[in-house]
Amino acid sequence: MSAGRKAAGHFMFWLLIGLAAGVFLAAVLSYGEYQTVADIAGSVLETDSLAEGLKKSFTGQSLRQEGKVFLDTYGYRPMGKWSAYLPFTAGVSILLFQIGGWITFKRRRGEDRRVKSRIRGLTEYLRAVNSGEGAALSRNEDDFSHLEDEMYKTVMELRSTKEAAVKNHEVLAERIADIAHQLKTPLTSMSLMTELLEEYQTAETKVYYSRLYGQIERLKNLVKGLLALAKLDSHGLVFCKERLVVSELVEAVGESLMEMMEERRITLVIEESCCDGQAKEEAFIFADRQWTEEALLNLLKNCVEHTPKGGRIVVSYSRNPIYTELRMEDGGIGFAAKDIPHLFERFYRGKGAANDNAGIGLALAKAVVERQNGRLLAENTAEGHACFRVKWYML
Repeated sequence: MSAGRKAAGHFMFWLLIGLAAGVFLAAVLSYGEYQTVADIAGSVLETDSLAEGLKKSFTGQSLRQEGKVFLDTYGYRPMGKWSAYLPFTAGVSILLFQIGGWITFKRRRGEDRRVKSRIRGLTEYLRAVNSGEGAALSRNEDDFSHLEDEMYKTVMELRSTKEAAVKNHEVLAERIADIAHQLKTPLTSMSLMTELLEEYQTAETKVYYSRLYGQIERLKNLVKGLLALAKLDSHGLVFCKERLVVSELVEAVGESLMEMMEERRITLVIEESCCDGQAKEEAFIFADRQWTEEALLNLLKNCVEHTPKGGRIVVSYSRNPIYTELRMEDGGIGFAAKDIPHLFERFYRGKGAANDNAGIGLALAKAVVERQNGRLLAENTAEGHACFRVKWYML
């Protein structure tokens, strides 16, 4: 409610109170006058002298009842002077109540301003803390003092917890990177040895060789994913952003998985969407080509793994003044409801995950997208298929 409306409401409230008080006061004065005149009239009638009657009425020895009978004879009633007193009593009462009400209103308004100012100060303090800026509380002894103390304690505890968590996260990222690097060397040696052993395979050892080669490739992908996550966690990675055409980006990612899709007879359909009545515009984003392709590759690979043989994957994209959106819809049975909140958690393997899936790809994709002013969501379509939605915002 605006200050003007509050003032008007306050004015009307005290106006009505003042008017009611004026009516009541006029009635009291009229009745009091009637009682006084009745006392004087009764005394005068008894003594048959005005002077003696006045003297007797002021000493409290009057005959009020006889006076009332006398007054009633001449039409003098208790509320007979009410209308005569009303303008004066109503005016005085309204004036006094308006003055008192205005003083109360000003005090309350000043208190409201002080409270709002304190709340604004506390809000700004919390906003500064959330944005990582240094901020200090204005320590005032008032009703908010206890709240300030508790807020300060909570902020200090959260800041300490955050610093410890960030430090532990950095240490963990370093350890993961160290482990990945340590694994990389023996994996390279194992890969070379398997290539050398390929020409010596027999019919009996071919199956075992194929399994060994598959496990080595799985470990290599795991190490690659761990190293990528470690780079993202270090916050030292700089994205080389450039203007990328979405159609070209999708085609490049599709080419990388073409062999895998042909083996499973999966059809990749790429569609460009546009709003009705609007001309088609070339959809583009500003992002790092290498890391964005890596993110989309992980999403498309997940779609391929969950699409049955002979199925199809639909990739569509569109652009508006706010963001560019890309959708990947597989031909599978969709995400399990319990898996959707955890799909982008590291090392999480949902229902129907591939055997060689370590649960890193989707976490990596989300981290890359969000570091480039984007958003990655997972949902089920109306037809029951799994769908990834990627939005890159223009600002």
